[in-house]
Order: sequence, then structure tokens, then C-alpha cells
Amino acid sequence: MIKKNANFFISLCCILLAAAIHVYARLVSLPFHSNSLILGLYSLAIVFWMQKNQRMILHQEVRRYLLYIGHLLLAYLFVRTVKYDLTVAGSSLERYLWYVYYIILMAIGVFLLFSVLYMDKGRHEKIGGKWSLVYVLLFIFSVLFISNDLHQMIFTFPLGLSNWSDSSNGYGPLFSLLLVYCGAIVLVTFFISTKKLLDRRNVKNIFVTLAVPLVWALYTYFYLRRTDYFSWFFVAFKSPEFNTLVTMAYIESLIYNRLIPTNLDYEKFWDLSSLDIGLMTGNGVFHSKNPSLDLDRSLIQRAEVYPLFLDETTLLESAKVSQGYSYWLTDLSPIHAIREELKNFGDLIAEENELLKAKNQLKKDQASLKRQMEICEFIEGALEDKVLHLEECLGDLGHSEEAFTEGMRLATLVQVYIKRFSNMLLLSQKSRVSSLVELKLAMVESLNYLEIFGVDSHLVWEAEGVLDLDNMLLVYKTFEGVLEGNIRTLEAVLVRLELRERDLVLSMEIENPDPTYEGSRFLGRDFSCQDFVEEGTLYLRAKLFLGGDPDDLR
Repeated sequence: MIKKNANFFISLCCILLAAAIHVYARLVSLPFHSNSLILGLYSLAIVFWMQKNQRMILHQEVRRYLLYIGHLLLAYLFVRTVKYDLTVAGSSLERYLWYVYYIILMAIGVFLLFSVLYMDKGRHEKIGGKWSLVYVLLFIFSVLFISNDLHQMIFTFPLGLSNWSDSSNGYGPLFSLLLVYCGAIVLVTFFISTKKLLDRRNVKNIFVTLAVPLVWALYTYFYLRRTDYFSWFFVAFKSPEFNTLVTMAYIESLIYNRLIPTNLDYEKFWDLSSLDIGLMTGNGVFHSKNPSLDLDRSLIQRAEVYPLFLDETTLLESAKVSQGYSYWLTDLSPIHAIREELKNFGDLIAEENELLKAKNQLKKDQASLKRQMEICEFIEGALEDKVLHLEECLGDLGHSEEAFTEGMRLATLVQVYIKRFSNMLLLSQKSRVSSLVELKLAMVESLNYLEIFGVDSHLVWEAEGVLDLDNMLLVYKTFEGVLEGNIRTLEAVLVRLELRERDLVLSMEIENPDPTYEGSRFLGRDFSCQDFVEEGTLYLRAKLFLGGDPDDLR
């Protein structure tokens, strides 16, 4: 624990030592400028704090912005020390250092805001372009500060530039706008971080983050009141140094509440995880929750390309991370249990029980009974041939393992089709359109069941929005018909669905199609299919015309 927090303890010791020097310099006259020594101690504390953040924080953008803040804090204290200890009072250099002092404070607030904005973003996610306005305003105010001698729109000098001082200046018309800008940045930063804590329902630890601005507000209040009770505290921690500590403390409170992800306490996530996971370093050293598992380097590398079955119920998958690999095991026992239930007609019994419950429930509502019965009859009529087909498949599974597998392939595919087609038919009774997510779920479930039997499948989905349910049923029927026609021989299938401006395009590639497959045909005025077989692969392209010329099949 001490090793992990060494930088933090060093930073804390530097800060406490600087406070002690402040107090000692007030009591005893020192033969040197104590501010230079204190600048060195605070700089050392900030550098160690920056190193800790760069080592711990995982998000690249947050890490980058906190690095900027650390450098600005160093510049902030350096400018303050040079201004008061190494420049002539009332000189032009002192005045421009005073301007830079304010610019640095604004930049620290801006970078802290952007650190908060990136907290919940993914590694490659970006924030909205509207936030660029914050940078634009920062640039404008910086230019106005640097050129203040010419226009005096922020600070005015009634006695003239030659007799100026930072205690006798006035305030120009843009000073209030500057305060609004800085206050808005602080409030937005505080609001966003607090909202993220509340969204995570982390009410217990939210007071850690709230305490930091509260302490800063109390310090400012008593500092302005010049309260004697805290005079020695104000001696130990000057205002710029306290502002630096508040900035660092606020960031630390966000890290403490895990709003900023770090690599600390990963062991707890490891122990609490319900997954059977592990890590393999680049040197081939394994770290696993299940150390008795017999795995080797080549097995982990192969599992990155495609999942491997370690036995009938255990699937191994891996992914490359940094200099090694992470891997995890998936228990397929529940899927095998479902397969056994299908073999024993458990699914059919469960569906019949659900239908009986639905009918009993319908009897309680006499006002809607007639409508519900019509819907049931409509579905039964539409799927009658599929139900008979399913019964034939389950009644003729054969005695050989190959015949049984082929029969179960087709039976599984048909039962998924019955269920999903029924769902779409029910939706069509309530509305003319539905989200394309329903069609995607239907296709994904069909392909997932095929993967149980060793069929490699992949779905590329480039369609969002809603679609007329009649057209959705037509597309799903075509998709299912192609799979059923080739189910006994197919080894792999690639499906792509694209929604364009005027049409919906379904593309399928079937590896090792059934020679007896009859091929597609024209299915309607606004729906066309084309297919051909080349080098053992069936290529199909079906186009549903949502508008335009149906003959324009691209």
C-alpha cells in the first residue's frame, strides 16, 4: 500500500514542510527568500502528483488534461514567486506577470472542465464540438489580458501606467464578463461531476467531492474577513498555494469516487467478477482465478482469432491487451440444457403452457376476447405449415448422429422462426411499423442457434430506424427461407442488411450450399431477389424498394 502511494506521501510531506517554513519565516527573520524554497517544495509536490496520475489514470484524454493542469499549476506558483520576489514593484514586467497570472487561472479551470467532460467517455469517444467555444473564449480573454495596456477594457489605471499598482487599479467593462466566464466554468464543472456521482447513486461518497469546494469557500470567507482565529493557517497556506491544493484535492476526490478510472484495486474487481477470467503476460506468465486450468500460450493466441472449445461445455475466448492477453471462459451448459429440452419436446410443452395461460387470461377480459382470438387464429393460420414442418423434423430425427444433427439443425431454425415470426405478427396487429431492432434480434437468434451446431455465422447490421411490418416479415421470411433451403449442408453464413435512402438491401453468402436448393424468385412488386453460386458459395442479394424505380437493382 505504501509503495503504491509513495508519490502521494512525498507530495504531502513537501506541502507540510512548505507550511512549516512559512510559519517559521514569520516567527524568525531568515537570511534568504523563503518563497523560493517554498516554490521548490510545491513544485516537487506537483511533479510527484503528476507522475502518480500519469501512472494510475487509464483514460488517455483525462490523463493528458491533468498533465496540462499540473504544468499550469507549476507556472502559476512560479509566476507568483517571480512577481513578488524578483521584479521591481510597479514595473511593466510585474504588470504583465499579473496578466499572465489570470490567464493561467482561466486555463486551469478550462482544462479541469474538459477532464470532467471526458470522464465517462470511451477511449475513442469525443465530446461535442460545441465545447470548442470554451477554448475560443479562453483565447479571446487571453489576448485581451495581454493587450490590456492598449485598451484597458479589463483593468484600468487611473494614475497612469507609470504609477500603476495591483491595489490601485480599477475595473473595465469586460471584467464582469470575465467573472461570468470563469464562474460558469467552475459551476459547469461542479455540476457535471456531481451529476455523474448521483447517476451512479454514489450518495455516500459524494460528500468527499462536495467537501473540497466547501473548504475553499470557507477559506475565502475567513480570508476576506481577516479572522484572527485562522491567521496562522493563512500564514501557513497562502492563497495561491491553497488554490493549488484545492485543485489537486478536487481531482483526487474524483479519483477516490472512481469517476476517473485508475488501475488501483484491480484485485477487488478480479475477486468480485462472476467471469472465469485470466491474464497472460507477454512472457507467458498466467494470472487466473482458476490456477488449476491447464492452458498454454498457443491456445490463448488461437482463441483470439476464433473461440475454442476446451470441452463440450467450456468455450475459451481471448483478446490482446497491452503486452499480453486477457482470456475468459464461457460455460455453455445452459445452452446444452436448452438443447436437451428441445430434444424432449420441452420447448413445445412450454409454448403450449404459455398459450394456455394466455387463453385463461383472455377469458377474464370478455371485452377483448374476440379480438384476441382473431389474432391467435391469424397467427396459427400464417404459421400452420411451419408448425407441421417442425413436428415432422422432431418425429424423424434418425438413428445416426449425423442424421440427428441435421434434423436438430432444421428443427431449431424452424422453432426460432415460429417464435420470432409470431412476435412480428403480434406487433403488426398493434402498429403498421416497428423498429428494425426487432428484425435484428430475430436474425441474431437464428444465427446464434446455428452456431451451436458448428455453423460459423456473422451479421453486419447497417440499418437503423423503423420499417413497415409487412415488409419486415417479407425480409425475415426470405432470410429464413435461404437458411432452411441450405441447412443440411451449409458451413458458414455471412448476412448483411443495409438501409439506404430509398431501399433496404439484404445480402447473404452461404458457404457450401445445398445442391437441391431451388434458388430465389421474385416475391413482389417492390421486392426483388438475385442469386448465383460461384466456387461453392451461394451469393444472394434481395432488395426491398421503399421508393423509386423497382427495376433499378444495383
